[in-house]
Amino acid sequence: MNPQHLIHDVLPQEVLHALGWTLLHSLWQGALIALLLAALLGLMHRHTAATRYHVAWAGLVALLLVSGVTFFQLYEPAKGAAAAPATVGATAGAAFSQPVAQAQPMGILEKVWAQGQAYFDQYLPLVVTLWLLGMLIMGLKVLGGWVYVQRLRSYRTRAVSEVWQQKTRELGRQLGIGQLVTVAESAMVQVPMVIGHFKPLILFPLGALTGLSTAQVEAILAHELAHVRRKDYLLNLLQTMVETLFFFHPAVWWISDCVRTEREHACDDLALALCGDSLTYAYALTHLEEMMMKKNGASPRLAVAFSGRRRSLLSRITRLVQKSTLRPTFSEGFLASCAVIAGVLVFSASAWANEPVQNTQAQGQAREEAPAVPQGTTATAASAMVEQMEEGFTLQQLADGLIIVQNKKGKVVEVYVNGQRVPKDELGKYQDRIERQLAVARQGKTLRNEAEVEQALQHVEASLGALEENTSMPPAPSAPLPPVPGVAMAPAPPTPPGAHAISLLRAPVPPVPPVPPVAPLPDDEEANRRYQQSMKKYEGRMKEYHAKMEEYHARQQEFAAKLEASQASRSGEHKQRLAEHNERMKDHNKRMAEHAARMKEHEERMKKHNAMVEALKAALVEDGLIKSADDNYEFTMDKTGLTVNGQKQPDATFEKYKKIMQQATGEDVEKMFKKDGASFKINSKHTLDKK
Repeated sequence: MNPQHLIHDVLPQEVLHALGWTLLHSLWQGALIALLLAALLGLMHRHTAATRYHVAWAGLVALLLVSGVTFFQLYEPAKGAAAAPATVGATAGAAFSQPVAQAQPMGILEKVWAQGQAYFDQYLPLVVTLWLLGMLIMGLKVLGGWVYVQRLRSYRTRAVSEVWQQKTRELGRQLGIGQLVTVAESAMVQVPMVIGHFKPLILFPLGALTGLSTAQVEAILAHELAHVRRKDYLLNLLQTMVETLFFFHPAVWWISDCVRTEREHACDDLALALCGDSLTYAYALTHLEEMMMKKNGASPRLAVAFSGRRRSLLSRITRLVQKSTLRPTFSEGFLASCAVIAGVLVFSASAWANEPVQNTQAQGQAREEAPAVPQGTTATAASAMVEQMEEGFTLQQLADGLIIVQNKKGKVVEVYVNGQRVPKDELGKYQDRIERQLAVARQGKTLRNEAEVEQALQHVEASLGALEENTSMPPAPSAPLPPVPGVAMAPAPPTPPGAHAISLLRAPVPPVPPVPPVAPLPDDEEANRRYQQSMKKYEGRMKEYHAKMEEYHARQQEFAAKLEASQASRSGEHKQRLAEHNERMKDHNKRMAEHAARMKEHEERMKKHNAMVEALKAALVEDGLIKSADDNYEFTMDKTGLTVNGQKQPDATFEKYKKIMQQATGEDVEKMFKKDGASFKINSKHTLDKK
């Protein structure tokens, strides 16, 4: 049976047509999204790995959404298959020319596009059939991987000690994980990994816990717990589904690879923030990679492994050891935004390509045929003002309903009173009001009435009071830094005199003078009467202001006296702390000198000790007790005699080797062996034991 005929029996013609063209359009859509993502990741190289991970994930989701929109645009169940090709080019944005009338001859591009559509329409059933077969194979592979991962939970696994379980719970609490995460060892895995979403399980290879240091195991646990916190197992499953849908697309595999890389980098950052030692974390990566290379194994694709891909190991170690502290710049963010906008415009242009021209023409005709509104109405005045404002006119409005419209040069062109336009021959009646409005506009905005003045002053005084209260509080202490192990730290210098006391003292804030009222025009009696009342209130506020100024000067003098007294009282204490600091520095230097002397003495003893071992080894070879210096042997000497490889040696040999030891070390061997249980041993691994 022909596969093309079989696919027609399985899928309707409309679905087959829309699905085939969606797969074809996904090629250029995925390539465009991959180019946009590459540009964004290049511009965002200073951003955090978590941000870059979200951007890469957005690329996968964008391709999935664009393909879904393309399918629904192409799917037309009400139309036949014969009319669909013409619609495909317009709706998917692949046609580059506008629709033309049937009477006009087709151009070269139109002919090429029509021939291309006819060619692809012929093979669309084959394309969909191959895609379904490939997706079936990839789906079976994913299903097999999921079954294998579930088998890892119980097959050839054993739980680790309670110490590591408790450590895992402690690290989980620090990361804010509310789930119960268990740890086990498995003979089926070669690298640590985490499996499961609802019941996470961290698997270690057999022997990994004993082959790594405690700090390295904690770093690995922190990395795997970071995967649990970020829900990476579930997201990895969704990512695998997207890969299955677009298995044929190289851009999808590249984007998916970027997602996995940035996911591991983000977990590295979380683990490093929790552990704090990048060098230990890098050593853990290296040791686990060596174990994986020896066993030549790979982790399941659905599991979230620790070391990741081998070719990304060097970049991860380099990123950990030489971690950049640069912050993203404004120019990089601006360029990234421009790249996003450009990508959105490209896809928007493809969606707008199918907009009918008739809508625009109908809108234009509607504007031209709209009837004119008479000028005597309020709607006419409003519309006229809007049009003039769009042409660059300015508008001034009074509280009594007077509206002034000016052009760019500041000339009054129109006046409206209560929404009615004033004829030009009647503008003289409103000349005084127009001049007053323009004068106020040039002077700037002032407070209109006494209520606004009072409200503004109360707001300023309240702000000043809150400022004085807030500034009198001491600063919050900073978090202490963790000590560096194994390094002798010199004592810290004392705090400068009066630093803490000065930080608590703040200079008083001077009061704000009141605002004088604005004088009205001479011919306005009512305004002049209100002005006189305002002046009386202003004089009262000025008296209050002078009283506050006297209080401010007194507080200023008090502040200066407190500052001087604080500095004087702290000066003697600072000198005493400085003397104590100098004494501690002397003690520290003395201890450092003693330590250097002990180290020198230790080196001299080691030289004598090594010389004694070489002399004993040469004597053993010379006496024939061992064949060569590289042979395995056991040498034991105590007060009872000498034993080589389990054989008791004569007393003469015993005396000979005691003299060799005494000549090499300069110590009294007889006196040393008189102590209870004293002995000297050398084993075949060249390790020494002296009791």
